[in-house]
This record gives sequence, structure tokens and C-alpha cells, in this order.
Amino acid sequence: MLNSNRVNRGSAGGSAGRGGRSLTVQRNALESNEVIAKKNKAIFGRAFVMNFLSSPGSGKTSLLESIAPVLKSEGLRAAVIEGDVETDLDKQRIDNLGIPAYQIITNGTCHLDAKMVNGSLGNLDIKDADVIFIENVGNLVCPTSFNLGEDMKVVVLSITEGDDKPLKYPAAFYKSKVMVINKMDLLPVLDSDIAKIKENALSINKDLIIFETSCKKKPDGGVGNKGIEDLVSFIKEKVKLKAEEFRKIGGNMYF
Repeated sequence: MLNSNRVNRGSAGGSAGRGGRSLTVQRNALESNEVIAKKNKAIFGRAFVMNFLSSPGSGKTSLLESIAPVLKSEGLRAAVIEGDVETDLDKQRIDNLGIPAYQIITNGTCHLDAKMVNGSLGNLDIKDADVIFIENVGNLVCPTSFNLGEDMKVVVLSITEGDDKPLKYPAAFYKSKVMVINKMDLLPVLDSDIAKIKENALSINKDLIIFETSCKKKPDGGVGNKGIEDLVSFIKEKVKLKAEEFRKIGGNMYF
């Protein structure tokens, strides 16, 4: 009799041999990725780089639309690398802000890797950038395995996704330094438990820095949300620290 409670966690391959070759190919791919990621880090230079991970529809682009103009108004130069399976719709939204952006279309691949990002850097003026945002493909699994040369990963979780999301996709939360709980303006009409989301996330990564945000626009076009202000302040401090560290070692940080 079949056990109806059985959980199929997948297979490394149909045989030990095929599974072994698969693991070897995967390991080699990740090792190659690390080499290029280090090159990216050198090219990024003094710019502070944030790699945003999330499920589709969590509000990553809306978050950037809320953050980037504030940074720009305070004299900080931002640039954005957009990753999507198809279309440049998100890039168009960033273009409307007057902020340099480059679109990577993965043609079905569920994540960005270091080589894709490296190929974008010759097409995006980052020489004077203070902060670079990478908006990864909407996926909480594959992107966690690929270092892009960023300074930190940021996982964005919409309150519409459920309190148990950190437990279901632990790698995204374990490997991120920041978690943004987004769409807080919807809380009054949902059963989401913010305390439970935080508890579950911190059980995976006790050092996660957590922000609660809403990107809902005000009638005057602004974004009235303390969480956005706190996140911007955090980014500004990280930009400052990265630039200071870069100056201390004479601009040869990663070579």
C-alpha cells in the first residue's frame, strides 16, 4: 500500500553514476560562477551592491521605485540591473525615474548568475554609482545558489504570501542579511501574522535585519511609510561604510 503521507524530495539521478556526473557538473558550474563573481565585485568597486530575491509579485520593483528616488534626491547615484524571464517592463519603470538601468532577459532561466551580470556591466554606466540594485528573477530557490558579486542579499516577502514562507524556502532567508516584509498596507484585510513571519525567519537566520514596508503611493505621489525611510537610512549607512573601506585600501579592494 502506498503511504499517502510520503514526501518525494526528488532524486539526484536515475542511477548512482548519472547522479554523480550531475553533481560534478553542478559543482563545476558553481565554482566557475564564483570566479566571475569575484571579477564582478572588483568591477563594482566602491558601489554598495544589493541583490534582491523574492517570489514573483512580492513588490521588488515597487520597492526600488520607492527607494531610488529618495537616494537620488539626497545626492546618491543609483543604478539597477533587472533580471526577468521575459520583457523589460520592470526596466521601463526604473527608466521613468531617470535612473540608469539594464535589463537581463534570461529566456527561461530561473535566476541570474555571475556571467549574466558580468555581461551587463559593459552596457551600464556604474563608474560613479554609489549603490547598485540587482533585481533577481522572481524565485526563492535557484537564485540563492549563485553569488553575483553583491555585498548582500535582501529577501523581500509580501504579507500576502503566508507566515510559513521562511520555513518553506529557508535558503533565501539564511543567505540574506536583510528581510523586507512588504505590502504592510494590506495587513488590515489579511490574516497574516507579522510576529509569526519574523519568528519563522529568525529561526532560520537569527541575525536577519528586518524592515516592514509599504510602497502604496500617497495622493501627492510620494510614499508615506516609515519602513521605507528606515530602509533608505540603512542603505545610506552601508554606502558610506563601503566607500570608506574602499578608500582605506586605495581602491584595490578586490584585486
